[in-house]
Amino acid sequence: MATGRITYQDMLNPIFLHPSDTPTSIQVDKLQGSADYRAWKRSMEINLSLKRKLGFVTGSTTQPTDDATQADLYEICNNMVIAWITHNLSSSIKKSVMFMTSARDIWSNLEERFSVANGSRKYKLNRDLYGLKQNSLSVNDYYTSMKVLWEELDAMNILLISTTTTDETKTLLKTIHQQKEETKLFQFLNGLNETYNPQRSHLLMQNPLPSVESASSTLQQEEAQRELLSLNSDTSETTAIFSRANLDKTIICTACGMKGHRGDKCWTVVGYPKWHPKNPQNLSTSKTKQFNNTR
Repeated sequence: MATGRITYQDMLNPIFLHPSDTPTSIQVDKLQGSADYRAWKRSMEINLSLKRKLGFVTGSTTQPTDDATQADLYEICNNMVIAWITHNLSSSIKKSVMFMTSARDIWSNLEERFSVANGSRKYKLNRDLYGLKQNSLSVNDYYTSMKVLWEELDAMNILLISTTTTDETKTLLKTIHQQKEETKLFQFLNGLNETYNPQRSHLLMQNPLPSVESASSTLQQEEAQRELLSLNSDTSETTAIFSRANLDKTIICTACGMKGHRGDKCWTVVGYPKWHPKNPQNLSTSKTKQFNNTR
């Protein structure tokens, strides 16, 4: 940076801070505890990696010992990473790490405190997954809720990396992937509302089975079509009501001469309802009251 310009090489240096970097440059959902730690950690890793500062928390970037200027730059970056971390912690958690001076130490401390054993977390994720139902959710929201659980489970079930690949290995991996996708499809279809039974049966009869993404897309189209038909039905019914109302105004009763109803529906013919003053029972009661008042 001798010329005063920021070069590409400068930006590749992990102890370089861009002038636009501030303590609030990284913003994710604040860490509340062990329940949201894995999601918070992943979000922070992505953001720190984008700024080439992930090494400050993993330990791969260390403080230079042979150059005082570089050591000072490292310290500045370390404090900025601390600021980014603490800015995304709840107030109570922030207080517990406020006086720690190493971003690496804070990261390790949070890992020890909030990282849940894989077995317990896997059990909870699978329980939530099998208990998830669509209910009042839209198809898209239901699929998204399920995908969040799948993604975290997949991240915890990473297969070992093989350095040598054979045709048999490729076939095995393809079969495993296909079984995983089928399991996701069955889980997704199982939680759908009963109103989608015909579509569920149609999807299951396809050979080969569709991907869960394709099934979700199909059901979302069906959902949109139903909403459109429902809207058209409501509009047609409203139009019919107004049409009947306008038609009734042209009808003249042959029994009483009033407008709005036919002679065979006239109360003078079929009788007045009980609440009407001209109902025979109401008339008799009224006459009795008048007679008693005259006595």
